[in-house]
Amino acid sequence: MTPRNIPGRRGVALITAVVVLTVLTIILSVVTVQAIAQHNLVRQRHRQLQADWLVRAGIEIAATRLLENPVPFSVDKADLAPDSTVRIVVGKTDADRYEVTAEARVGVSAGPPVARVGNARFRRTDSGGAVRLHAN
Repeated sequence: MTPRNIPGRRGVALITAVVVLTVLTIILSVVTVQAIAQHNLVRQRHRQLQADWLVRAGIEIAATRLLENPVPFSVDKADLAPDSTVRIVVGKTDADRYEVTAEARVGVSAGPPVARVGNARFRRTDSGGAVRLHAN
């Protein structure tokens, strides 16, 4: 008898092929799950960093407005970055002192948003026509 004519030989090859395909499917499934988890982690970290920078931008916007016009204000901005909002609140604490709070939310339309809050205190001085803000 030649190896081709041995009964059950084709059945063993078929079972081996099914086992190999099953193992490959499991490996590819694990790799896919890992890739999706990494993608979500990177997206979350990106949102966190973007929120941190938007808070800084909100404080800088407040500082610029305080240099131009020293009055308390509150403003919501949605045009600084896509899929984000920034709320800036400036309050007057003393005669020439101001407290700034900036809250940024990133990812407001998809998934849970990332929120960050930043605070700053400024003292505004006007000496000899030069207006300055000093961080406290």
